[in-house]
Amino acid sequence: MNIEHFRSATTILGRVVLLALLAIATPCSAQFNPSVTTSFDNLQAGAASSFSQTLLFPEGSEGPYSLLIQFNEDTFDFSGFVPGQQVGGAVIDIFIQTPVVTVAGQIIAEVQINTVDLETLEAVAMVTEITGNVAAGLALLGFPNPTGQIAFNVTYTKLPVVGATMNIVDAGSLPLSGILDFDVPLVWTTEPLLNHSPAGGVLVVETTITSSSGVTMQFEELFPLSDPLGAQFQRADCNADGSFNIADTIFTLASLFSGGWAGTCTDACDSNDDGSVNIADAVFSLAALFNGGTLPAAPSPGTCGWDENDTDTLDCESFGSC
Repeated sequence: MNIEHFRSATTILGRVVLLALLAIATPCSAQFNPSVTTSFDNLQAGAASSFSQTLLFPEGSEGPYSLLIQFNEDTFDFSGFVPGQQVGGAVIDIFIQTPVVTVAGQIIAEVQINTVDLETLEAVAMVTEITGNVAAGLALLGFPNPTGQIAFNVTYTKLPVVGATMNIVDAGSLPLSGILDFDVPLVWTTEPLLNHSPAGGVLVVETTITSSSGVTMQFEELFPLSDPLGAQFQRADCNADGSFNIADTIFTLASLFSGGWAGTCTDACDSNDDGSVNIADAVFSLAALFNGGTLPAAPSPGTCGWDENDTDTLDCESFGSC
C-alpha cells in the first residue's frame, strides 16, 4: 500500500470511528429543548444599548433553523450604519470528546451589513475564522470547511409604532440541521443598535426559536429599565397649555415670587435649559417671544419630546398637552 492509499484509508477509518462513537452517544428520539439568556450592556432608559444572546442546543436534540427576537418598546436606530460595516458577531463553541479524538475550538462569524435604510437592516453572518481542530473534525463528519461562507441571514426591523425585531435564519453552511451530534452553544453579539424607551418601564424580550423540522419554542425575559426620563413635554410651555406665549412667563414668575403653583413639569419651565428654574428663564422666554432671542432647546415649543440630555434634578411627572 502506498502512502496516499494509507492516508486515505486512515482518514476513512477515522471518520467511521468518529461517526460510530457519536452515533452511540446520540439518543434515539430527538427533542427540541434549547435554552436562551439575553443580556444588555446597559438598561438605562433612553440609552443606546448593545445586546447579546447565549443559546444552547443540546446533543441529541434538533438543531435550530431560525431565531426571532422581539423587543416590545425599544427600537433600532440605523443612522450612521452603512453596507459592509460590521454590526455584531456569532460564536459557536465546539467540543466533541471521544475515546480516540477530542475536537475543540470555535466557529466565529461576523455580522456584516448588506443593505440598510431607516426601517430595515439586512445583514449576513459570514464565517471568518475556525479555531482549534474544528475544521478537521468537521471534515471527518463529512462537512466542508465553512470559512468564507454565510452561516446565517440576519434582518433587523423597526416596527411601525413601537418595538423592533431581529430575525436570524440558518443559511445551511453549518452542521445545525437535523439531529445534533454534539452540544451547540451559540453566542450572538450586536452593536449598540437598540434604543431603550426614554419613558422607562419594563423591556420585554420575546424569543422564538424554530427547529430544523419546524418545532417552535418561545421564551420571555423581563428587564426593568432604570432612570426613566419622565413624561414628554414642550420646553418653555410652562403652564402646559400647548402654546408658548407670555402666559408661560407669567406662570413662571408667579410660581417663583408670589406662591403660584409650580405645575407638574418643572423641566418645561426651564426655558434656557440650564438645569434650574429661576428668573433667567422668564427673561429668556421674553427675549425669544419679543426680541428675536434664541428659541428654547429641544423639546422645543410645538414638539413633544424628552430632555434626552437630562443631567439635572428637574423632572416632568405629567404634561397635559403631550
